Amino acid sequence: MTQYVINKNPQPTPAGEHEVHKNDGSCNHMPDPANRIALGDFSGCAGAVAEAKRRYPGKQVDGCYYCANACHTR
Repeated sequence: MTQYVINKNPQPTPAGEHEVHKNDGSCNHMPDPANRIALGDFSGCAGAVAEAKRRYPGKQVDGCYYCANACHTR
């Protein structure tokens, strides 16, 4: 199981998505600690993205291209 976080700041793209990241030290594109919201432990990014969408309905959520690429859609 891996801990995942979501960036509380939206990306500077037209969609303004909030990225989900693995919080295991493998991502060089993590948000600053003050901008991370813990989502919990998941066996993969799909569960973490689903949790983020459940918690933040109406927000655009996407997996990080670098550490959660299987869930990166934009």
